[in-house]
Amino acid sequence: MKFNKIILPAIVCALALSSCEDNKMEWGKPDGYGDVNISDIPLELQEKIANYDVIKAYAAQYLPGQTIGLGLGADLYLENEAYRQVADDNFQMFTTGNAMKHESVVTNKGELNFDKIDAFLAAIPTDIPVYGHNFLWHTQQRQQYLKSLIAPEMKVETGDDEKCENVITNSGFENGNTGWIFNGSGYKGTIVDEGYASAHALQCTMTETSTGNYDSQLFWNLPSALEQGETYYLAFAAKSDPAINVQVIGQNQADYGIAIYKETFTMTDSWKLYEYELTFEDNKVIDKIGLQFGGTPNSILYLDDFKFGKKIEKQPDKMVNIILGDNSNFEGGTLGNWNSWGDNSPTREISIEGEGFNSKYCLILDNPIDGDDYYKAQACFQFDNFLEAGKTYILQFDAKASVDGNSVQFAAQNASTYQGEGHKSYNLTTVWQTIEHEYTCTKEDINCILINFGKYTGKYYIDNVKFGEKIEAPTAKSLTRSGGISYIIKPIEEKRAALLGAMETWIKGMAEHEGMERVVAWDVINEPISDNNQWRGVNGNFSSEDATPTEDETTGLNLNWANGHFYWGYYLDKEYAVKAFEYARKYTKEGTKLFVNDYNLEINPNKLQALIDMVKYIDENNENRQPIVDGIGTQMHLIAKSIAKEQIDAMFQTLAATGKLIRVTELDVRLEENKTPTADDLMLQADIYRWVFESYKQYIPAEQQSGITIWDITDDTSWYKEYSPCIFDANLTRKPAYKGVCDGIAGRDISEDFTGDDWNAGK
Repeated sequence: MKFNKIILPAIVCALALSSCEDNKMEWGKPDGYGDVNISDIPLELQEKIANYDVIKAYAAQYLPGQTIGLGLGADLYLENEAYRQVADDNFQMFTTGNAMKHESVVTNKGELNFDKIDAFLAAIPTDIPVYGHNFLWHTQQRQQYLKSLIAPEMKVETGDDEKCENVITNSGFENGNTGWIFNGSGYKGTIVDEGYASAHALQCTMTETSTGNYDSQLFWNLPSALEQGETYYLAFAAKSDPAINVQVIGQNQADYGIAIYKETFTMTDSWKLYEYELTFEDNKVIDKIGLQFGGTPNSILYLDDFKFGKKIEKQPDKMVNIILGDNSNFEGGTLGNWNSWGDNSPTREISIEGEGFNSKYCLILDNPIDGDDYYKAQACFQFDNFLEAGKTYILQFDAKASVDGNSVQFAAQNASTYQGEGHKSYNLTTVWQTIEHEYTCTKEDINCILINFGKYTGKYYIDNVKFGEKIEAPTAKSLTRSGGISYIIKPIEEKRAALLGAMETWIKGMAEHEGMERVVAWDVINEPISDNNQWRGVNGNFSSEDATPTEDETTGLNLNWANGHFYWGYYLDKEYAVKAFEYARKYTKEGTKLFVNDYNLEINPNKLQALIDMVKYIDENNENRQPIVDGIGTQMHLIAKSIAKEQIDAMFQTLAATGKLIRVTELDVRLEENKTPTADDLMLQADIYRWVFESYKQYIPAEQQSGITIWDITDDTSWYKEYSPCIFDANLTRKPAYKGVCDGIAGRDISEDFTGDDWNAGK
């Protein structure tokens, strides 16, 4: 028996009948008695616990068909050597608490980042398998990415002079402060009738407490997060008295600590328009934009005319195009009003589908023989009215030839007298290129344009023809309030297809990633049943902090779910669960066990039955109509003072009746919150850990036993740290619960084998 020289905490020492100073019992020679033999000295509890072997030694001896696992933090395992050593020494399988969840792996663009998983798999011993946790849950999902798949298309209407797709709908405070978020206690915001280019503005009056720039902030929530590599344009009008500094900042709506800090402007005492371009390169989720302007107590800042959105890289139209529809792009599959003729007997036709320039169709002009001039084969488009002499026109079209070096010629002409002008030829290649020609009309009777192609044998492909009066570039731009946002809602079937595609990509990517062959089982769906015993997400069944999504053409999609929450069942109904198991079965390696996992099954028999019914539904409604769910996981986050052994027994008996594999997936035992445990508390906790193992072995048939996973190692690292729920304390010292686990595995009090000789020998 291995002796673990561990200094136990004071509360454990208090369990002993004598002092535990120096971790050794002090014994004297009672009057009237002979010498005391070391084997007669009773071991006290702290000595017994120290003499226990590692947990997986007992598991191998007493439960050879099961695996005793540990739920742990991948970061802690990688960074803390002592934590890692205890994990390696004691447990046969690992489950990562967060590292393999959707939100941890999937990026906002839908890509999969395996850096943490790869580091973890490389660090753990090669003989320790992994339990995958988890494919689908209603929380810790990459909400921003999933929302982007189903959100309506945002349509931003802009005026001719707009520089961005402005997403701030209350730019000029014409609707009061609607939509604006006031942060900080350093100022008071008031709508006043003193606008920059409008009737109203926001007056920000700083208080005495506005000593730091972060004390006074103003934000607008964006409809979607900033995109890496995208350039954004921000403009606002402002003035202040006295002059203060105003900084552009961005934040995350759910986490104020995730921020970007950009350009700082110094205000003047008269209105001025401030403009800033931001190319977003940060690897952060920024979905609200604003200004911070604190630090000057008793100052007054006026703000108006906010604009923010993707920068519009506008190429202004060069002409007032008068060639429209099939006459321009031939997308209706017709020749439009184009004609052709010539001495070379040329022909014209519409291309086969897909031959257009980034489009379906184009016009094909075929010249069968070489000619002595371009006009031997001509294509003509005639206008209803004459062009105006003295005006300049622009022709644009995309073209390529079947033979490199062939060329075409532009000309303008009178359709009756054939008198023309403006001749200009262009060499073509077999690759599409854009031709542009500027032509000033000098005659009074020009009413058609020509593309002459009779000089060289070959085919000529023509697309996207535009012609019209040249537009002179404006000399100045004025501030306008044109523009607005509307949304085009996606059909439900399009949303369904997008989410199923994302689900399959996610499960496939995880299951087939190099190194994931070490995963022997998966929680395919985690916590699918609500506490009201209904399918979570289905038919609008949400957690208390979430509400039904809203969507319309004016405001777009508002999920109304907490950050990271996403209910697959809301959009996919019960099919989400069936598809999740189908994809998991399809892509995981042969032999991988697939589980559904939930909590409070030991105290809520109705929820337990609802979960069993869900498993039955999945088994009966998958594409093969065959059982596809291998097992049911019961988390068992227990509360020591309220759980009864009879409840645990009843749950395991019900689970055994399903015939499925049964696993305890997240076992811990909570004591009283924020209270130093008493000796009685620790002994009760030890008893409950032992009950779980004993009941599991008693009521779950051996062929259905998958094993038990304990959730985290130490009280200090547990997600329930304020409840001291683990079998090691904050110093990685064994608690009585450690003994409870080992005795439960063995089915007896292992310490009955110990004697004082074990302690003396240091075994």
